[in-house]
Amino acid sequence: MAVEPFADAELRYLELAAARKSGRLDHRAFRSAVRALAVKDGEGREWILGPEDGQWHRREHDRWITANPPRRLVCPQCGYHNLTRHSFCVECGAGLARQPEPS
Repeated sequence: MAVEPFADAELRYLELAAARKSGRLDHRAFRSAVRALAVKDGEGREWILGPEDGQWHRREHDRWITANPPRRLVCPQCGYHNLTRHSFCVECGAGLARQPEPS
């Protein structure tokens, strides 16, 4: 089953943070692994999770700003990434499960 890329990166970040806290991952390896979780959105913008706080940051020109990433609903049937306003997959017509927006 396909996973929304921002949610996938968030889950991986939590795993890395737990490994760092337990001592299985040193500081340098943790930061490097978190940087590797970068996501590009549908408009080609680059997003990263902050290693210190797990917050999303979007590259704007030459700096990073804290922002909420655009979420997508991933079709459980075909894996197509749909906009959150869709109730049915625009690719195959399958129903899309609603996920609560992060607060």
